[in-house]
Amino acid sequence: MSFDRKKVLIIDDEPSILRIYTKMLVELGFVARWAANAENALNIIIREKIDLVLLDIKMPGVDGKMMFEVIREYDPSLRVVISSVYSLERQRELVPSARGYFDKSQGLPVLIDRMIGILFEGASQAEIKGHLGVFKWVNNLN
Repeated sequence: MSFDRKKVLIIDDEPSILRIYTKMLVELGFVARWAANAENALNIIIREKIDLVLLDIKMPGVDGKMMFEVIREYDPSLRVVISSVYSLERQRELVPSARGYFDKSQGLPVLIDRMIGILFEGASQAEIKGHLGVFKWVNNLN
């Protein structure tokens, strides 16, 4: 299990989501990258080693469903969590092969839990706690 700083790419056309997610990721100790459209996202994916993608579905131009297919074509092993206002059931219908799904109305602690479960699969809570500021950050949300 590698606990190197994980790099997460946020792909979303909403500036407020990009700001909130970026702040959260940096405070948790992740390297955060973001893209507001598919073209910029693909350039980042090609140039950098990304550990996880947070991908919105509803975006102008190339939507998240199509972007997911592009990601799969380029790097089938890249882990993608769908992050959308759509219900989890609808997300699974639109992008059935994603590693995880997050309804934006569920709140950031749920997103954090989902991401950590995917990025650090198999690690104990103690190992994770030793490498991330998760518990401090989540407690600040309450």
